[in-house]
Amino acid sequence: MSRFTFQFFSPIILFLLMILDGQITHILTGVSSGTWVPVSHLFLIFLMYSVTQHIPSYIIILAAVLGAIYDSYYLGIYGIATLLFPLIALFIYNIQITIFTNRWTRLFTTIIIVTAFEVFSAIIMVAFGFAHLNFINFVVYQLAPTLLLNIILAVALQFPLEIFYRLKKSHGRYN
Repeated sequence: MSRFTFQFFSPIILFLLMILDGQITHILTGVSSGTWVPVSHLFLIFLMYSVTQHIPSYIIILAAVLGAIYDSYYLGIYGIATLLFPLIALFIYNIQITIFTNRWTRLFTTIIIVTAFEVFSAIIMVAFGFAHLNFINFVVYQLAPTLLLNIILAVALQFPLEIFYRLKKSHGRYN
């Protein structure tokens, strides 16, 4: 696909992944009877790869718009994902040369961005009084299952995403 095609389809793909994330999270939470809350973050995994196809301003605006949609659909509080998604996109964009050197760095970056999103969104919600949080319960029942799920998703999707986003070790941008 050309860059123009990616610019057209990226918002659609990322939006659909955001909806799919909600469904996966709902199903897995139901399977565990609400004991564990593994939150799927396919959106963040694909956002990490999408950074390679867009200029920074486009990806940051796209992340902010999709963050506002995420806030309205999942959180009901505007501003959390609207702030965090563009910051994560900017972080990825600034270190993409390091991220895309090998598969391990992509996996560790997935762990970092998923952890950052979960922890910072929880901190923001507690700071503004929208939630009360027991940190141990948060780590055991939400963060750990979320990281496990997203590590599995990232490993399973690495090869297909490399093909889809045409990432090669010999690519001039990543040498």
